[in-house]
Amino acid sequence: MKQRERQAWIIAASVFVTLFLVWGGGVNTGPVFLPPLLKYFGWTRARVSTLGAAGALMAGACGPLVGFLVDRIGARRVMLLGAIITGIGFLAASRSDSYYSLLAANLMIAIGVTATTLIPASLVIAGWFSERRGLAMGLTFAGTSLGGAVMIVVANKAIAFGGWRAGYVAMALPMLAIVAPLVLFVVRSSPSVVNTSSESSHARPEPVIVPGVELTEAFRTRSFWLIAIAEFFYACAIGGILVHLVVYLIGAGYSASLSASGLSMIYLMSTLGKLAMGPSADRLSPRVVLALVFGGAAIGTLLLLAAGSGLMLAGFIVLVGIAAGTPLVLLPLVFIQSLGLKRLGSVQGAAGIFATIGAAIGPVAAGRIFDVSGSYAIAFSVFAAMWLGAALAIFACLPLEQEIVRLRTRTT
Repeated sequence: MKQRERQAWIIAASVFVTLFLVWGGGVNTGPVFLPPLLKYFGWTRARVSTLGAAGALMAGACGPLVGFLVDRIGARRVMLLGAIITGIGFLAASRSDSYYSLLAANLMIAIGVTATTLIPASLVIAGWFSERRGLAMGLTFAGTSLGGAVMIVVANKAIAFGGWRAGYVAMALPMLAIVAPLVLFVVRSSPSVVNTSSESSHARPEPVIVPGVELTEAFRTRSFWLIAIAEFFYACAIGGILVHLVVYLIGAGYSASLSASGLSMIYLMSTLGKLAMGPSADRLSPRVVLALVFGGAAIGTLLLLAAGSGLMLAGFIVLVGIAAGTPLVLLPLVFIQSLGLKRLGSVQGAAGIFATIGAAIGPVAAGRIFDVSGSYAIAFSVFAAMWLGAALAIFACLPLEQEIVRLRTRTT
């Protein structure tokens, strides 16, 4: 293995650990805190859901800024600041005694997670890998779901031992003690390209031509808006389902422990999905693979309506579990396939606004539907339709070459 390749995999492993702890603890553990917060504060499910919704909105609002900063000053600095903010946010949450203090803490966590995870991580992996980019993305981003499966157990144990405040402290410590030093000393945005020609007496960086469109050009492409629509549907559906999954399964007759285990199984299946679908995207089109994954999630969500049956619940866990995390791997590849690498951070940040809106709407809408009707059936049926809409939108995206031709045609 060449030195550059070895360094690339070391950096990929570091990003894996970062996603494992930050995404796993900062995003995936939210549903575990829902029951104790409901019991402690006596709020409605819709009100508690607004905490996550506000965090999602904040993540989307700062996403374009994160993308801009990553493109301009590099991923490492942005990720380091994000890890510190996330840790402080969790510590603030552990000391909260009102809705608004807990809301402020959730907003801090959202900012930190956004700056530390998806946008900078995908840019780092895309910059270090070219030939086996799908494999590298799959292995690295498996950290989000595998971290979720583990950190859910950690949070659940901490809550059982010392209450929800102890649970938040347990999430904060890895951010400050592990992630921040790891990012500072190991992660680098991309390999430096040095001219070693004998004709030059000094090593100088060679200009690198990166394929792709500028952000303003991306707004004029068909693929950008189709991906944005797919992100909205995906985030709305998966957010609405997972936030309410534990309480839904408890209502279906499962114990709290078994319901939390079901959520953990979702993240384990998500890990397997990333490991399988990343390499599949290297052989097939990321667009086709992602469309199939979204279509399977539509079927899986309908199976959730019959979750009282163990077989139906297992089918849901497999199909929606695969779809829960696979887009984290495949969406950056679809962006690269349709819009290129040139402004990947900024383009992802801009499209992420739509995912944020979806993530904010989904949990609150599902909670409100339950508060009014006493059932999640209508909400889950709508989410199934959204999965199907996301599949159709991704399938209709165009390759970069065609988008460039269309842009040139419009300007002549």
